[in-house]
Order: sequence, then C-alpha cells, then structure tokens
Amino acid sequence: MRTEIIDAIRKRCQERGLDAYLAYTPSNVFYVTGFQSFFHMEWWRMQGTVLALVPADPAQPPALLVSDFEAGQARAVSGFDDVRDYQVWVELRDAESLGTTAHDACGVRPAQFDRAEQDALLRGILADRGLLGGRIGTDLRFVLHDTVQRVAAFAPDLSWHDMTDELYELRAVKYDFEVDRLRRATELSEAGMLHAAHGAAAGMTALDMRHLYVQGVVERAMSDERYAGYSDHWVLPAVGSGTKIGVDSERSHPLGDGDLIKFDCGTTVGGYRGDGGRTFAFRSVPPAAERLYGVLAEAHERARAVIAPGVAIKEIFDAAQTHIRTHGYPAFTRGHYGHSLGIDTFHEEPPYISADEDRPLLPGMVLAVETPAYSSDTGAIMIEDLVLVTRDGHELLHTLPHELTVVGRS
Repeated sequence: MRTEIIDAIRKRCQERGLDAYLAYTPSNVFYVTGFQSFFHMEWWRMQGTVLALVPADPAQPPALLVSDFEAGQARAVSGFDDVRDYQVWVELRDAESLGTTAHDACGVRPAQFDRAEQDALLRGILADRGLLGGRIGTDLRFVLHDTVQRVAAFAPDLSWHDMTDELYELRAVKYDFEVDRLRRATELSEAGMLHAAHGAAAGMTALDMRHLYVQGVVERAMSDERYAGYSDHWVLPAVGSGTKIGVDSERSHPLGDGDLIKFDCGTTVGGYRGDGGRTFAFRSVPPAAERLYGVLAEAHERARAVIAPGVAIKEIFDAAQTHIRTHGYPAFTRGHYGHSLGIDTFHEEPPYISADEDRPLLPGMVLAVETPAYSSDTGAIMIEDLVLVTRDGHELLHTLPHELTVVGRS
C-alpha cells in the first residue's frame, strides 16, 4: 500500500522538476514508510534524526535514515532495502557478548547521537543516487535551521524546495486502508463518549469525564482484535460553563442539573488519529442551551448536506455560518467549520472548511465537520462528525445521534 503513496510523491517531484523528496516531519516519514519512530514522534528534540528519501527516478530506490535502536523494526515495516542506521545511547548487544573483554566495532556509544555520523550517512544516501547537487523537495516549513546548515556543509550545491502543501494535498485524499483505520478510531471514540456520558453522576468534574472516556476506549479496544492497532487517545471534555482547555481547568466545576457535558475527542488506530464530538445534557436542558444547540445541529445538518465531489469546500462553511447567523445568532463567527485529518499529532490538517477555501471536494477525502460553540452561560457545545467523500455523495463515519441527549436521569 506504500507503493501507491511513493509513486504519487514521485509524480509530484517530476511535475515540479525536483530530483527527490526528503520526508522530514514525523507524519510524512510515517506516510512514506509506514514506520512510526517512537523517538521521532514523541520527542521534539529528535526532529531531523529520522529521514526518508524518495527519488523522483523510479529506478532509484527509496532510503531511510534511522537509529540502530529502531532499525530492525524500520526495515521490517517499511520493506525498504536501503535503511542506514546510526548509533544512539542504548546498548544493544547480547548479554553473552557483554561478558567478554574483547573490543568490538561498537566502541563507545554517544551520549545521545553523533551528528557527524548522521551527516555521513545522509551524504552517502544522496551521493549513491547522484543527488549531492540535486533539487530536493522537503517539508521545508518545518525543517530545522540546524539541518539546513549541516547539509550545506557536505552538499553545498544542493537546493531545498518546499513541498509542505503538496504533501498535505496528497494526504487529504485517503486510500482505503487509511479510511478503515479512521473508521475504527471513530468506533473507539464513540465507545468512550457513551461510556462517560452514561456514567455521569452529580458532582463529577470534567476530569472525571476524561477518565471515564479513557476507560470506555480501552475496554472496547481490549475486547476486539479489530482494534489491535489502537495506540493512544485524546479528549477535551467540558462540564457546565468550563470551556478552557487542559487538565488543570477540568477540576473546578462539579456536574449539576442542567449542565452540558461536551466531548471533543479521538483515538489513534494504526497511526491514524480520529476526531469527533458530541454533547450531552445532565438530567435536564436549560432553554438557552436547547435553543443554541438546536440551531447548531441544524447548521451541522445543512453543512453535511452539501458534501459531494466537485463542491467547493467553502460551500460547507457558507452553509453552516449562514444558517447560524440567520437563525438568531447574527454575531456568531468561526475561522473554520472543520478540517482534514489523518496522521499529524495535532489532528487538524489542511484543507480547512473556511470561507476562502476554493478547492473542490474529491472522492476519498475525510473531513471533520464541526459546529461548536463555547460560552460561559450555556456551556460548551460540540457536534462533530468524520465525513468521507464518496464518488456519489458522502458517508458519515460517526454513528451517534446528533440530538442533544439527556443523561443521568434518576
């Protein structure tokens, strides 16, 4: 399945007259190789230490630069023949060999890693493909200045060209395996929301909702082999008027009659991070919240209704915002009513459902469509679905009802 992705990247390079693409961000290294480097994805200081090269010439093989600690897994997952590894601080030899006094090629390991060793390996990858003076596309918007300087020292004739937007465009249209992973991620997040909402009790805080959500996700993930690729989750819960983000803001407001319980959440399956949300009311619905929620739910329905291939993305924005502003909330505004998503650690990816997004919808796109509101009087509201653009319309990946459901009745 990575063959199609690599072929698409090669085509983009050829169209722009570039000699190769160097995947630099954790997301794009994963996109190219299928390999998720723990070091690279979890620790920001490791940026630039895992790289994947895709030559524009199909006769030239791709290559991967990675630490020796992860090299074996990287080879197995990527299927790349050319995987070059550098030493890190972790001892990897068998216990039996550690019991000898013989000096071996391993020598003294670096405190973390040796930049000179990394540079020599990358130079070799480029030199073997005749690319030391090449035109190299990369995620230049996110490349460290340190990386640019170091490459200039051993390849002064190499030129960098930004492909950040091209990669996001390619990633916006999903392959079947990507949709399947997002579908399973959605199922897990819905299980988490239902578990938390049905477990709601007076006096609970948003932090309690967070814990219940996680419990529901994990229990579902452990119950079915379909979720074997589940790795993590995220959730931004709110109770009552609590609309701030972060665990520190989730302890203050105890759940009481008429409070709204908001979930904005997702899980990650096979490296693909979902997004979605629902809102519940505890025991009763205050009139102001009911009115606002009703308009937002109608706006969400109208936004979904326009989704079809060929429709300009901004038409989704217009449908949502026009309905909200003409049905009692003329001052309501948002920068976007949704976005693409997939493999970035912050799940929102371009394109955004915004007022100036002219690009047309394409079959295979998966968009998170949302009509939220954050207010101190009614409480936070989130209505959000993942929507797959199909050849003749669209499909909702979320299955929970859009009505404001009351929970916690005695």
